[in-house]
Amino acid sequence: MSKKQIIKLICLNLGIALLNVILFSRGLVGLTIGDDALMSAFAVTEIVMSIIAFGYGNYSLLFKEAEVKLLKGGELTDSKDYIEALELRRGKKVFDLDISTAIDQINRLQDKDNALETILLQYFTPQEMTYVRFKSVIDSVNSLFYSNIKKMINRMIIFDDKDYRKTLDKMNRMKNLPTVNDPYSSANSAGTHLQIYNEHLNYVKGLVSDNEGILVKLDSLLLEISKLDDMSDRGLESMAAIREINELIDQTKFYKQM
Repeated sequence: MSKKQIIKLICLNLGIALLNVILFSRGLVGLTIGDDALMSAFAVTEIVMSIIAFGYGNYSLLFKEAEVKLLKGGELTDSKDYIEALELRRGKKVFDLDISTAIDQINRLQDKDNALETILLQYFTPQEMTYVRFKSVIDSVNSLFYSNIKKMINRMIIFDDKDYRKTLDKMNRMKNLPTVNDPYSSANSAGTHLQIYNEHLNYVKGLVSDNEGILVKLDSLLLEISKLDDMSDRGLESMAAIREINELIDQTKFYKQM
């Protein structure tokens, strides 16, 4: 359950409780069930409505399936947002390992960014051109990294976990049945569905692998920078880690667009 869901649950139940305290407190509205028929009717109606609001509201927040809504632009603004969005997908257990790995990668990226920033400030001031160019490269890498995370989340959102598991069960039941050449048979249909689901799973795993590659390249960059006593603009361009990162950014602009 996400923090937003928890907050909504707390607000809903506190709101219901507070409303009932106000309506049934003698020093406030003072609703009672007794001799006054009109007041009794209001009191009973309020109790029934509170029960309905409590039941339906909590059910909707806890059990109702979330609307399929893909991430498009600025819904996620920082690492915490991305981690929370990943945590929301844990209901589809087939992605649990990928989610745990992706969250670990985000935390590692934050550590590497902090380390790079610390070392860069030992060599340059923020006003120097080399520092600015270096930060531009690092920002581009971060943008690519989080773009991969967003694509990952979108694939998880559209993945039908229930149907995937049904398809797996169907395939397992049909293993011992005779092969049928009919392309519209249940076995062939299930096989086609399973192939599509596996493409989704492999796509997510590929993005996790891509981000691991980004982290490795940042490690190389961190190592190279830590060995330098002096660096010019030309030295920056000639660094092997910088060249590899720039090549990575150029290569990934034209594929895996979600």
